[in-house]
Amino acid sequence: MPPGVRGEPVWSAQLSGSGAVARPVGSSVALITPHDDGSTVEFRDAATGAGHATVEMPDKPVATTWHGRPALVAKTVKKTPSDGISPEKTAWLIDAFDEQGRPIAHKEVPGRDEPRIVDGRQIVQEKGKGDSPGALVISDAGGDAPAWRIPCKGYSCMDDDATVAAGVVVHRRDGAKSTDPDTLTGFDAATGTVLWSTQNLARPAGATPAAAPEVVDQDSGKLVVAWHEGESGTPQPHTVTYTVNDPATGRLLTTGPKLASRHMSGLASTDGTVLVVATTATTAAWETGTGKLLWQQTEDEKRLAPAAVVGPVLYSGDPSVAVDLRTKAVLQSAVAEIPRPVGPGHALVVVSGNVYVFAVKQS
Repeated sequence: MPPGVRGEPVWSAQLSGSGAVARPVGSSVALITPHDDGSTVEFRDAATGAGHATVEMPDKPVATTWHGRPALVAKTVKKTPSDGISPEKTAWLIDAFDEQGRPIAHKEVPGRDEPRIVDGRQIVQEKGKGDSPGALVISDAGGDAPAWRIPCKGYSCMDDDATVAAGVVVHRRDGAKSTDPDTLTGFDAATGTVLWSTQNLARPAGATPAAAPEVVDQDSGKLVVAWHEGESGTPQPHTVTYTVNDPATGRLLTTGPKLASRHMSGLASTDGTVLVVATTATTAAWETGTGKLLWQQTEDEKRLAPAAVVGPVLYSGDPSVAVDLRTKAVLQSAVAEIPRPVGPGHALVVVSGNVYVFAVKQS
């Protein structure tokens, strides 16, 4: 039995067919069976195993979010052959379902390039004409609400310069010179209204004007920012200080730890109260509500690679171990299958095509 779960599985199922997988989607488990024309997806309640719905999707979908809600989303190429005069046309079909298998989006996006969809928002690089540098175009990937634009301002920008964090579209702009820090601006995702910028995004105490902010990739629904000091061209060693900021105003809520080197990844507990962060030099865990550092790895330890948090347990991919989330104490030194959290109270384990869902121990 994996650490972090209680007793026997609350239910189990068997995957059928080549390439079949199980994916957590909010508080449900999606059993996905691929076939020649797409995938059959069965949504089951994590707590009981009862079926919510069975739907057909045109391709193998991925678990993500849609306007802050858990969702299963598929992107499929649609080609319309030439009629003999007009050229062949290519479009992408976007299909999204919520955690109970109810459809929440179906949209056709013209173009050959695969659209970038983040939390139900489509982010497109619009090339400029003449002297215009272009813009990033943000729209609702499932609806017909008017799109809005982020001007590139004198240089070409890429669609991955913008993302969605805690319900806010965050745009990163490079500094004017190589020694200038990047800047961040937060926009209302629906309207494009500016909510805050680097000028009023509150910094941690002691951060210099040269500190470069970066939104941390994590799943807590909080706006977590990594402030980098000591970029190339500056004499001080590279450090990163973490903060939790209000996504609507940029106001500083919590200051977290200051760690060595550059931020690499972040992984939150299901309730969002603990964040595990990995830099190029160390891995550490801290409380998002208080900023308290719970633990930090030492130089002589094998670096943990955060893969999943299940209740009070952190699972690492390589080395494959399970440790106590709040103390770093090793609970299992060789983990065969890493469980995945399903909602706040359950975890999913798949072994040789067999699906097991367990209740999770509470922290």
